[in-house]
Amino acid sequence: GTGPILMDNVQCRGSEAKLQDCSSMFGQNSSCGHHHDASVSCATIRLRGEITTHSEGRVEVLQHGVWGTVCDDNWDITDATVVCKQLGYSRALSAPGRAAYGRGTGPILMSDVRCRGFEAKFQDCLFSERHNNCDHDKDASVSCG
Repeated sequence: GTGPILMDNVQCRGSEAKLQDCSSMFGQNSSCGHHHDASVSCATIRLRGEITTHSEGRVEVLQHGVWGTVCDDNWDITDATVVCKQLGYSRALSAPGRAAYGRGTGPILMSDVRCRGFEAKFQDCLFSERHNNCDHDKDASVSCG
């Protein structure tokens, strides 16, 4: 980073609503340089299922604090590739549908996904929140490599 270092020696307990609520040397002169800058990566997508590894499973997304599944309507290898790349893999090996890794629970949050292949995040793909003809028998999955 560049510019002033605003927080140093940050100590959070886990119950804080925001980073500024954590104990720190906020706004005080910092003794560290930008080579100690911290970053956070928040998961908005994950793979789950009955027979799953870290590289394959049912696709689940986080929207508004709730985890849900993706309907396999129009699900294809391009959609799966965007998921895999977001998870740190180089490509998708397959894009199985029909709840290949078991039926999910909770809401179905995305349907009719149409990724172009260059999206940085799966949620940047075009999709519908309407899924009138979808249930968890049609949960989308990926196998990444």
